[in-house]
Amino acid sequence: MLYKTLRDLRQVNALSMHVPGHKNGTIGNLSEHIFVDFDRTEILGLDNLHAPESVLKELNLSLASKAPGYYAQAMVNGTTNGILSSIFAFSDDFSFVLLGDLHKSVYNALTLSNSSYTYIEDTQIFDASFKDKVLVLTSPSYEGRLLHNLQAIVNHVKNTGGYVLIDAAHGAHLSITDHFPDGAHVTGADIVVESYHKMLPALTMASVIFVKERELYEKVSSYINQFETSSPSYLVLASIEYAQHFYNTYDDQIFFVKRQALINKLKTLNISVTEVNDPAKLLLNSEDGPYQLNAQFIAQNIYSEMTTDEGVLWCLPLWHENDRYPFELLLERLEHLEEVEENHSNDVDLNFLIDKTCIENVVPYPPGVPLVLKGSVFTKDDIKTVKQYLFNHVKIEGIDNNINYYL
Repeated sequence: MLYKTLRDLRQVNALSMHVPGHKNGTIGNLSEHIFVDFDRTEILGLDNLHAPESVLKELNLSLASKAPGYYAQAMVNGTTNGILSSIFAFSDDFSFVLLGDLHKSVYNALTLSNSSYTYIEDTQIFDASFKDKVLVLTSPSYEGRLLHNLQAIVNHVKNTGGYVLIDAAHGAHLSITDHFPDGAHVTGADIVVESYHKMLPALTMASVIFVKERELYEKVSSYINQFETSSPSYLVLASIEYAQHFYNTYDDQIFFVKRQALINKLKTLNISVTEVNDPAKLLLNSEDGPYQLNAQFIAQNIYSEMTTDEGVLWCLPLWHENDRYPFELLLERLEHLEEVEENHSNDVDLNFLIDKTCIENVVPYPPGVPLVLKGSVFTKDDIKTVKQYLFNHVKIEGIDNNINYYL
């Protein structure tokens, strides 16, 4: 069934405004560079990711050139592996301070490592000392927003004796040219984890971790080796190397021309466009609301990254000379948008969960940021939000287990 569904999407030429960044192989022309027969094991000459000595050691050194002053490690288990490994590396000697919305992998790592943590608001940071503490934050956000004072935050934490771990999963393409904002590694944070597959032309699960100190790098790497598969994909590893080459040689002129043409087209169709810090992310909306707008996109085989009450999130292709992304087809399909009759999920009565203790994290996915954490109490607002998500067919992990537990 999976094969058929994937084949059907290919046959209707489903257009990607979502991750991964190769956009069905059309950006970076990935399918012309990465082949199925690259899927091999650790034979002579292909090195060993868990003890790299030759080509994979060279790959890591090449990746580190992106972020001078850092050690780098390619990963095939995604940024989740980097988050888990980083938190475990710190867990024996440090407590954690959490800032803003964080991916579920952060909470999973904290739980598994039995680590203590507290929350902090950005307005409180500069009055706090971080001695023997690790500040964990996300930048950029899923929607492409950056912390405006990130550099100052990193400086303060380090100056008061702490460490900074940045989940930069959605920022591997930042700093790609001078017209893009700086990536998190520019701040000098102690650990930065990036998902190369999200916006660069790499295969899903392709990620890279950047670590400042040699001793910390070795400790993090030891955990990476424990959490990562013992049979890493050479397809994914090769795509990381190719994505790095794409990053190093990228010219953004065509990207910004097509980006503006797309924005102009959307506005002529009365679709509002919200631009954020990351020029490769757009939030779209219409008078009929984001969920109806996304339904109209799907009816034209245009698939978005995420839909929330705030809008429909598009991850733009990093268009370039001789890319194969069907841009004219995208504009043509947009011309044919029309109202779609939505089949909403039945309104499930979840009010019985109010004031009950959450027995498993409740996580809308995407973006994968927990809405209600295990051990906290469901509020009236929590249930209202969950019902709104379910009504609009947003997938929510963990809610069924909570329902079944209390029924």
